[in-house]
Amino acid sequence: MSLLPRYARLQQQLPAGSALTLLLLDGDETRLATGSGIAPPRLLSLPLGYRRTAQQHFRHQPPTAAEIELAIMTVEDALAPARAQLAPASRLYSQDGALRALAAHAGVHGSGTLWLSTAQLEFTFGRFAEVVQGRPAALEGLPTDGEFAARLLILRELSHHLCFDGIHLLPER
Repeated sequence: MSLLPRYARLQQQLPAGSALTLLLLDGDETRLATGSGIAPPRLLSLPLGYRRTAQQHFRHQPPTAAEIELAIMTVEDALAPARAQLAPASRLYSQDGALRALAAHAGVHGSGTLWLSTAQLEFTFGRFAEVVQGRPAALEGLPTDGEFAARLLILRELSHHLCFDGIHLLPER
């Protein structure tokens, strides 16, 4: 299902006038629908797909610290213009099953809507950084492939630079 029907359905479920930003992180781009009330949402498309980022930056498994740093700079640059375009005081939502799996690695489990805070995301990124620095991945229980690293990095940077305190992860339908 495309982003607009998902956004409309979610907007109907929230209190009238709620500001929200719906995230779709796919292989080639990150798409956001953002708005409040009954007005049509603003649609943003950023060149930050998990596959694109992994292919562009990660040559090792796990990625090296230098690869992560370069990817962070690229993601930050792509996110910079998006902040001013978001609905003020919006909450971040996604219906992405891969982000729910990422949340499980952060200790967030369940079948309904999940809340993954920026603090939990940051802690998980710190654990991944330890693996990048040489800690055995098995001790952290984290995947080491480039696509997981890219999802984690993009969501972390998006949360920080677009000033979200976390993400509501909706069940897939």
